[in-house]
Amino acid sequence: MKSAYSSVTNAASSRFSPRPSSALGGTRSRLRLERTTVRRVRASKIWTRRGESLQTALCAIFLAATPAFAATAPDAVFSQVVRQAQAAARAPCQPNESTPPEILRQLNYDTYRDITFRRQRSLWHDSDEPFEVQFFHSGYLFDHPVQIHQVVDGKIQAVPFSPKYFRYPDFDPAGLQNSGALGFAGFRILYPLNRAGHLDEAISFLGTNYFRALAAGQIYGLSARGIALNTGESMTEEFPVFREFWLCRPRPGARQMQFFALLDGPSVAGAYNFQLTPGKETRVEIEAHLFFRKPVAALGLAPLTSMFWRGEIEPALPNDSRPEVHDSDGLTIGGDWHPLHAVEKVTTQVFPQNHPKNFALLQRDRAPAHYRDGEAKYERRPSVRVEPLGDWGDGSIRLLQLPAQNEYNDNVVVFWQPQKLPQAGDELDFKYRLHWFTQTSNNP
Repeated sequence: MKSAYSSVTNAASSRFSPRPSSALGGTRSRLRLERTTVRRVRASKIWTRRGESLQTALCAIFLAATPAFAATAPDAVFSQVVRQAQAAARAPCQPNESTPPEILRQLNYDTYRDITFRRQRSLWHDSDEPFEVQFFHSGYLFDHPVQIHQVVDGKIQAVPFSPKYFRYPDFDPAGLQNSGALGFAGFRILYPLNRAGHLDEAISFLGTNYFRALAAGQIYGLSARGIALNTGESMTEEFPVFREFWLCRPRPGARQMQFFALLDGPSVAGAYNFQLTPGKETRVEIEAHLFFRKPVAALGLAPLTSMFWRGEIEPALPNDSRPEVHDSDGLTIGGDWHPLHAVEKVTTQVFPQNHPKNFALLQRDRAPAHYRDGEAKYERRPSVRVEPLGDWGDGSIRLLQLPAQNEYNDNVVVFWQPQKLPQAGDELDFKYRLHWFTQTSNNP
């Protein structure tokens, strides 16, 4: 049986396998191609009004940081990203789509996958850093140009698109030589997750504001998102995009890597600070500052998106001998277990959860015999726990499920929604940690 997913890449072969740009509302096809200077302004509330405390705090931070810029360079850069997002939100959103050359528009699933990254061109390759960065090519369905910068010794350096990063077995890339405005489609970070001296993919960003990470021994499964907007029944979902990234070069021997992102969409602009710590359990600590242009009908913080087609209680199919097919089999909220199951219509469950402590999508069942799929290896898909940092206030956890006809569509999403929804001019800053881990027993 063909795998529902494949790894975004294999570090040795550098083959692309991008993650889908799907979500609940749009339910696009599951393509398988696929701390900080600004602290919480109000510790007990995540909402502020634009131009008040946050702006004052930022000005003070910039002045205080100037004498020691070299030591505080990453934090100073993130302050600039926050200011950039704040300024962007004062104007209408500018489209982030480009018209790639015809040769890229004609790519299909297979020919896009044939474009491979040249390992020797990896950012920080042949250095003492344990991290490397590789890029995804634009084209096919990926027409949102992503600008990449690296932050080295306190200086921001652009990393422009160039065909020199890639191999093109199916066409001559000469026509792309002057296409610096293309940008990349995204990037992936490599780290020796499983054994010393061998780089494995640790996290990838590809498609709107989606990203996926791995812990040791895992293969890609569910996705995280920067934000979910208007995700629900009878809504037109909005997909803001990460349009610009700043990658901070780690020091030799570092076990963490920091990077920043600028999010933009019709209703919101935002700045994100990521701290990646790969390992047996991979942690991604995230600080976000959002500036709203418009009110939204539904707001999902720390959203997770997954797939559930069949479980133990669903009937087997006559042409499919696999007992179970899913990336996640249940939701935990604190110590409460809520198993996923197949649904016949769009289903929303709301769990009141003021001041949330944690929630998670688990792949609880780790027995290969329960899946009987040696290619998809569903028993190795990650579980992901959301740990809010600070007081998020009043709100609820929402679980949405869609009917599924196969394993190729994301049909599960879970997020926390604040009781107070944003209006135009509102600001929202919050912080949380994602834990990507392997559940080693059948207990919740």
